[in-house]
Amino acid sequence: MTTKSASSTDIIVAGGGPAGCTVAIGLRKLGYRVALVHAPRPWQTCEGISARTCEGLRNAGLLRALAVVPAASPRRAHWNGESNTANTEHLVPRQAFDAAALADAAAAGVELLPGRLRQVDDSTGADLCLHIEPPGGTATTLRCRFLVDARGRASAGTGDQQLRGPETVSLLQLRRGSPGATGSGVTSFADGWAWLAATADGLRFIQLTVTAADNRLPKRGELNRWFDHSLAQLPPLPGLELPGEPLGNVIARGSTSILQGELVTSHTLRTGDAAMAVDPLSGNGIFQSLSSALIAPAVINTLLQYPQERALAAQFYRDRVRHTFLRFARMGRDFYRMETRWPAAQFWLQRQAWPDQEPSHADTAPTLLGVESRPVVAGDRICARDVAVTSDQPLGVWHAGGVELAPLLRDLPDIPEQRRRLLASRLAAACGGDLTKQATLEAWLRRYRVL
Repeated sequence: MTTKSASSTDIIVAGGGPAGCTVAIGLRKLGYRVALVHAPRPWQTCEGISARTCEGLRNAGLLRALAVVPAASPRRAHWNGESNTANTEHLVPRQAFDAAALADAAAAGVELLPGRLRQVDDSTGADLCLHIEPPGGTATTLRCRFLVDARGRASAGTGDQQLRGPETVSLLQLRRGSPGATGSGVTSFADGWAWLAATADGLRFIQLTVTAADNRLPKRGELNRWFDHSLAQLPPLPGLELPGEPLGNVIARGSTSILQGELVTSHTLRTGDAAMAVDPLSGNGIFQSLSSALIAPAVINTLLQYPQERALAAQFYRDRVRHTFLRFARMGRDFYRMETRWPAAQFWLQRQAWPDQEPSHADTAPTLLGVESRPVVAGDRICARDVAVTSDQPLGVWHAGGVELAPLLRDLPDIPEQRRRLLASRLAAACGGDLTKQATLEAWLRRYRVL
């Protein structure tokens, strides 16, 4: 195993999933020397992702990982006693996907270091001292200027500073059935919900998500039997052949929604599930990981290179991660509220009331609230810019269609006809005859009832 030191490494990323690889690649593009400490996923599993997540992978430079993603397959749902087959998702084999993401990072010039981060010592001065446990080897000490924690739910929590949802556990088991059509499904039952996936080669991935708060789960020795009994109670999902023969014991993993408290310091930053881990019901785990990982390099670069803007960059990152977390939490709450068959069950009661009563989406006619200064990603750094603040985008919108919005929206007259004439003049100047760009801007202005 290669040993890294302060003289040859600027930044160490701990965690080799899509978030860690995305940040590492982004930092390499900014010229930093980056090492990535990674350990393979210990069990075989798969995860459903959307077409939007695929686009995020492309934007992150994870092209080898994207090549592992299979074509979309049907996603069935049985919720509140009703069945739906309108959606699709891509069933990603996580072990192969993660290996391909690491290959993307290596191709970008990131040095890969097998092992696990066990301890961080920040008492040695300007550098961090990291204790790494390599596979089958002697613990290694690494030094760096900055640490990115992308270890997912395995990362140590921040205690009382966390925002936690109802305590939840997901029980997973890999099974073998007959080869057949690829597909997945989600179904609700009295004690929780299940996600089930089948691949063409006969593998079956089954996940039951239940409460972890009322001691209903049996002891480890009885977990397989309890799992079989619960699986037998699920309603059938037509077109999805399950359950098959178990290929191993049931694995229990915490899946509580968690927003960590300390997301960024002068020498560290959390990203992906190490920053915020959403309820798996959303099916957006990789997507939300990318949402923080894509902005992290600019935040880190600002912390290291632009000391006058460190506080702005840190607050930008905290606000963005919290906003994303609450948006996904409220979307999950609304989906839980669609299930009405067990109104007294604690599993459903708790999740239908958390995190708050705020709407997950703005009203159907969002409005422009004004032009204000907000932190934005500007090239390789975070800095303040005038942005359009709207009822559904409280953190602000800097550009639409590649055009800065604030100059279009400043000092608009109250009289509609005068406002339309001034906007037409500003649009013509900003777009320079580009009709596509102008159409995008006009649609944005109409959406917010400006035009």
